[in-house]
Amino acid sequence: MATFNVHKVTALPGTLAPNSVYFVAPAAHPDLLEIYVTKTDAATPHRHVLNRDDVQTMINNSIGAANALEIVADIAARDALSPSGATYVYVTDASADATVASGGATYLYDPNTTNYIKTSEAESLDVTLTWASITGKPTSSAAAIDAAVTNSHTHANKTQLDLIGQNGAGEMTYNGIQVKTEWSTAAW
Repeated sequence: MATFNVHKVTALPGTLAPNSVYFVAPAAHPDLLEIYVTKTDAATPHRHVLNRDDVQTMINNSIGAANALEIVADIAARDALSPSGATYVYVTDASADATVASGGATYLYDPNTTNYIKTSEAESLDVTLTWASITGKPTSSAAAIDAAVTNSHTHANKTQLDLIGQNGAGEMTYNGIQVKTEWSTAAW
């Protein structure tokens, strides 16, 4: 029967003892503990608990994959890619995609389904709207609305309306002369 050894160290030794567990508390990171287990027939670690460097490597690999962006000329070039993880692909001429009339498009490769998902189109950057394509618009035509705005303070008798005023006593005047606003009982 083999002897089982436990070692508490600050660094993993260059040569490991078989049938051993190493508890490593790195001097640079005393708040961390790494655990290594060796095999009976070998002095190399068989299993170990993730350490700080392992976690940092995983983070770096995840960030690198998440930020992957490929730029290709067309849909055929996109389809020829072999992404290993989630990848954004910008296709400069995506017109071979039935949903893209012209210009480029951005796609996200989903490694779970091995499909590309369109996330945006470059043709939508230059949007041109027509009155007919607006939903929830007023029932008046654009021309009628424009005319109403233009004529909002225009009157055929504007010259006469501009002569209406008020004197210092608050009485109505026309061309500076007080206007009588009650019936006169005087004989004509």
